[in-house]
Amino acid sequence: MTRFIHIADLHHARHTGNAITTERTSFDIQADKLAQLADVIREESIKAVFIAGDIEVSDPQDFIPYLKTWTALGASVYLVYGDHDINRLAYDACWRQIEHVHTFLQPGYLFDEALGAGIYGLSCETNQAGLKGQIAHAPVRDDSYPNIFLSHGDRNQFPASVVCELGFNYYALGHHHRYEVTCRGGAKLVYPGHIFSVWDGCGKAWPTGYIIGEVTPSGINHEFRTFKGPETRRISFNPFLRDGSRILVTRDNIDAPSEQWIEDNATTLRELIRSTLIRYPNDYFVTPSRSKGYPTRRLSMTGRSLLEDDERFEEFFARSFKATKTTQ
Repeated sequence: MTRFIHIADLHHARHTGNAITTERTSFDIQADKLAQLADVIREESIKAVFIAGDIEVSDPQDFIPYLKTWTALGASVYLVYGDHDINRLAYDACWRQIEHVHTFLQPGYLFDEALGAGIYGLSCETNQAGLKGQIAHAPVRDDSYPNIFLSHGDRNQFPASVVCELGFNYYALGHHHRYEVTCRGGAKLVYPGHIFSVWDGCGKAWPTGYIIGEVTPSGINHEFRTFKGPETRRISFNPFLRDGSRILVTRDNIDAPSEQWIEDNATTLRELIRSTLIRYPNDYFVTPSRSKGYPTRRLSMTGRSLLEDDERFEEFFARSFKATKTTQ
């Protein structure tokens, strides 16, 4: 049996942009999490690292230290590009020069002898244009060893009839920013989730993690593991949805009911936020988007920072109310 790592949706850009007020950039936190994989590779004899798109670095040089570290530890790296990798030509020219790094700017198939599995890589274009057709025309596999389909795209791009016909055992995918597994056509479509980001709302307020896959003679098994370090979490109130005197509270990546009716009372709502921040002092809380009345669309601070600054706490409280019924 041999093992691999599967990650996706890094969005490892240096900038946070002017759309959010935050105390620390995503880039630094992501760097801490990506660095953890070296120990995993070393301790678990990982033979391959699969990167399923949306790497989205500001400079391709930023990613080279990880690629060189992982390959120096004996793991081959296989990567595809996602719809956010608009500078993929620059990425590819830089990364494919590193020994044991395999990029799939164009669709291709390789057999990894150390892993004991074949890999078909298929990158996707902006808005996943033409992806479903490319998947349907992928080479059919009927080998004595397991095969992995590495790509980036929504699960709906992979119809059960096509998955069944292609004959791959495991689909190492990216695009959905939370860990998801869909059994379809005799195979598993696996999304490992994202690495970390403070710049988005509920789309990033999910656990950050990676997949450890195991290649066996009969197929491929996997397990999801979470990264160490801070997570993003969100709590928001929707004053446009009411049940008498109660409004709807939504919690993302918080150990509590995801939706709940709560009395629309300022003291009650403040205490709910305060008690939640106390539970997660080192994690980042992201507000819903609000374009008017504040210098940035979102605020993202750790629970500890919000609790220690009364003025910032009040701003966070005010911005926790959705601006519209459908605000994200």
